[in-house]
Amino acid sequence: MTTMEPFQAWKCYLALKLHFTTVDYDIVKNKGRVKATKDSFEKRKDTYIFKKLTKLYKDEEIINFLVSNFISGDRWGGVFDSQSKERYIFWKTKIDSLSYIFKKDIEHIIEGLNLNTFDESKIFQVTCLEHPYIIREYMANNVTLETLVILDKIFNFCEKFDKDIKEKIIWSDISILIRKYKPFLKINREKYNGIIRGYY
Repeated sequence: MTTMEPFQAWKCYLALKLHFTTVDYDIVKNKGRVKATKDSFEKRKDTYIFKKLTKLYKDEEIINFLVSNFISGDRWGGVFDSQSKERYIFWKTKIDSLSYIFKKDIEHIIEGLNLNTFDESKIFQVTCLEHPYIIREYMANNVTLETLVILDKIFNFCEKFDKDIKEKIIWSDISILIRKYKPFLKINREKYNGIIRGYY
């Protein structure tokens, strides 16, 4: 496990900021490439932030720190926020308990819809009057973003929702967030498929 140089951490930050705060930039497709030079970095007044970041965290931890803050809604990735470390710790705790949280969220969704099983036709149903139940429960903080990302990895429901949900402002933001977070949430797909199968 290596340690990034502050300049590399800044480039990583720029790529993640573009990824999470713009629609067009995709960090995977662009392979993290950004226009940045060491000279421009050294002229910045905030280089100390990235020096501190590389002292606190290793390579993957720096990425996870930034991702955890971007997905929380901090458009600066937490680099200027005193609460950023707490957000990162909270995110790590969630990731460590991810399968447990996912199971609880699935049970909550099934019970909330008065279902006996994981019924895809009901769970991903879109009506003309309101957002689907799982999206309403996410907005109410009763279902985690991670659960939505995992379900989209398995069922690709965002594509259907993009076509069928009439309200575009709120849903569009959520849809983009799910897609942007997807490459960073590493899961054993078969494991989570198995969890879902347990509810059929």
